[in-house]
Parts: sequence; C-alpha cells; structure tokens
Amino acid sequence: MLDGIRALAVLCVLWFHFWQQTWLMPVYETPFLKWMGVERINPDVLRRVGYLFVDVMLLLSAFLLYLPYARNRFCGTPTDSPGSFFRKRFARIVPSYLFAVIVMFLFAWLQGKYDGKTDFAVKDIFTHLTFTQMLFNDTYLFTEITAVMWTICIEVAFYLIFPLLAKAFRLSPLPIYATMMLVGIWFANDIAPAIGEPRVMVNRFLTFLPVFANGMMAAHIYVWYAERVRHKMIPSIIGTVAAAAGIYVAFRMFRACVEEGVVGNQQVWQMQYRAPLSLAFTVSILGLSVSAKPIRKLFDNRVLVAIAAVSYNLYLWHQWLMIRICSALGAKSGADIARAGVNAQWTVTLTGLAAAFAVAALLTYGLERPVSKLILHTRRKMGDALYNEGE
Repeated sequence: MLDGIRALAVLCVLWFHFWQQTWLMPVYETPFLKWMGVERINPDVLRRVGYLFVDVMLLLSAFLLYLPYARNRFCGTPTDSPGSFFRKRFARIVPSYLFAVIVMFLFAWLQGKYDGKTDFAVKDIFTHLTFTQMLFNDTYLFTEITAVMWTICIEVAFYLIFPLLAKAFRLSPLPIYATMMLVGIWFANDIAPAIGEPRVMVNRFLTFLPVFANGMMAAHIYVWYAERVRHKMIPSIIGTVAAAAGIYVAFRMFRACVEEGVVGNQQVWQMQYRAPLSLAFTVSILGLSVSAKPIRKLFDNRVLVAIAAVSYNLYLWHQWLMIRICSALGAKSGADIARAGVNAQWTVTLTGLAAAFAVAALLTYGLERPVSKLILHTRRKMGDALYNEGE
C-alpha cells in the first residue's frame, strides 16, 4: 500500500511541474454524477499544490527507515549497523543522483548556460556532487542542473543523523518526537523569517523535522498496533474514518495554501503549516494502513506499484525533461504553450509523460538496480573474504 501512496505523491509533484510548463487546466464534465449535484470536477486546487506532496515522500522515507527500529523495540528483531545503513542508502540513491547531476551539468555547459559564469559553474557542480547546494542561495535558486535536486540534499542530511536519531527515538519516543516537532515549528515560525526570505528558507532542513518526526512516530504506532491488536473489524472502521478525516483536513489546508498564494504568502504559509499538514498526512497514511481491505487495494495495484518502482528516477528527471521539451518548441513559459491551444498543451504534456517514464524505467533497471546490487554484493564478498582470512 505504501508503494501506491508513494506513486501518487510523485505523480502529484509531476503534475504540478508539468502544469507550470503548459498551463493545462482541464475541467472534467461528470453528467453521470448530476444526480448528486456534481456536474463537473475541477482539480485546480490539487494541481496548484502538487509540490506539497514532496512532504509525503519525505514522510514515507522516515516511516520506512524507522520501521526496523520500531520492530526492534517491540519484537526484538535486529537492525542494521550504522555502516550497513549508510552503505545501503549510498547504493540506493547516489548512483542515479550522480548520473543525473553530471548529465544535466554537461548539457547546460554545452548549451552555453555557464558562459561567462565559470565560478558559478564550478560551485554549481561541486555543491550538487557534495549534497550541499541548499547551503547557498544561488545554487539552490538559480542552478542550471534541475530544481528538484534540493529534496535529495534534505534526504541526505536526514540520513547523516538518522542512526543516532533512531537510537534515541527507540529509547524515548515521546520526548524525541516532541523535541523534533518543537524545534521544527520554532525554526519555521521564528528563526527562518528573521534570517532569510521565504523562498530561500521554506525548504531548509530544520523545517522538515516535524515531517520526519511524524514519519518515525507513524512507524512506531504501526508496529505497536500490529503486535497488540488482533481483532481487525473495529480498527479497520476506525482506520477508514481516520483516513477520510486526514484527507479532508489536508484538502482544507490545500485550499488555504492556494488562497495564500493569491496574495503572495504561499511559501510563508508552507513553512508555518508544514507540521500540521504533515500530521494530517500521517493520520491519513496510518488510517489507510488499517482501513478496510477494498480501500487498501485501491493503493495496492500493479500500476501504482510499477510507478513506485521507477519513482526515484521519475522524480529526478521529469521536470528537466519537460523543460527541455518546451524549450525545443521555442516556449519560454507556460503562457507560450497555452497560446498554442489545448491540443498543443495536451500534446506537450503527454510527450513529457512518455519521456519521463521512458527515462525513469531505463535508468531504474539499466543503472540504479544493477549498480546498487553491485555495490552491496561487492561489500558482502569483501566481508566474506575477511572472515575467511580470520579463520
């Protein structure tokens, strides 16, 4: 089920970025729902806040990373050593990330994007290769690589502290959870506005502490539930209601975010409401995980599982590819595509989707998985050799 949620989160981010490039805003007529008073469906709000689903992706990451530690606390199952944890994380994200950064940098260089900006070119590639681009305003806001890479920077920062954080969380879940929430809220509401403009501060690591805290607590609650609750009917009803309530609250917050965007305060809103929004996402995910089986099946189908399998490379490449497609057509903004008409908007959108999924599938199965297996297999062989020498 979590694969389905991840896939939907990535698709929402992709939808937002594609909408930025094409301004495609279809309204779907629903005459079959007229008896309910619903004559059309306009997903404008969801389309405009697609970037908020990056928080869902990071929430799921924290959930899945902490899950073995929660099982260790409640079931006594072993956890990875810090070395094994870092090795697995490196094998999982670094090969595809480095390939994307290098290809995108070379493309920008050959296109003359760095002409007369050699110092910035060196800084751009160096900070991206070292996951430090978020430390500098220019490499965060004006990179010639692709804007979405900042998310990987946040994820890597979380990885660096995770073994110690997970150990502390396992021993004292509530105090650590409360500390992470309070520090994140304090930074977003008091510190960030005082030291930088919203577009710079909105995606700083500390603003995501509540997201990571909620993900870890969700894993804690989930394992606790799985170990103690045996009767499923009543919990599934409660879970279904909780999921519906969480989704409802999230959509109400989406509308508030769009309204703030109209007056130019969208990024301020995002910083200040990241913690409660991630809590609504958490309630939704936990509720869905124990909801009625037919509801869980909606998120556990072959299509969403297949999308989840290539989601990492899909996320890395979708925006860059869409911008290249629009640029090849001579479009400098979404307005240019919109002026060409709805057919042109759909053509560009579908072309971008096809390109993004093709590249994601090729790199997932041709690069990411083989290289990841090679890294982990080589390490195991080295460990076996050292063990045999010791004998």
